[in-house]
Amino acid sequence: MAHPVSAPSSAPRFSARAAAVFLIGLASLVMALSGLVLAIAPSGRIAQTGDWTALGLSRPGWESLHLTMGALFLGAGGWHIALHGSVIINLLRGAGGAVLGHRRELALAGALVALVLVTALADWPPASWLADLQGWFKRDFW
Repeated sequence: MAHPVSAPSSAPRFSARAAAVFLIGLASLVMALSGLVLAIAPSGRIAQTGDWTALGLSRPGWESLHLTMGALFLGAGGWHIALHGSVIINLLRGAGGAVLGHRRELALAGALVALVLVTALADWPPASWLADLQGWFKRDFW
């Protein structure tokens, strides 16, 4: 005699936190790909004249994808911060035995961002090397 298959329990509740994390992660991957393609793509005039495409998209298509995904990323980032505000505050304040919280990690992240910002704005290596590589692709490679 066959045993009846029991109905699965109700589906787990939708997690806005998990959705926000996945959305930011996936948007980051698409932005990284589109940013890389745009960094090595020929300049607009050369791309248009040569009918350049990559993975089926023209340069304006990649630009649109990158811009739109950036807007989605910013929206998802705001949603993520709103959902995880208490976690972020706890990381900064510290909990239990961690009196200083994660201020060292925040200082490290802030210092790295500041360093990259300064090198890019001052056109110093390694930021200048990346700009030179991008220029080489746009001028010489294509």
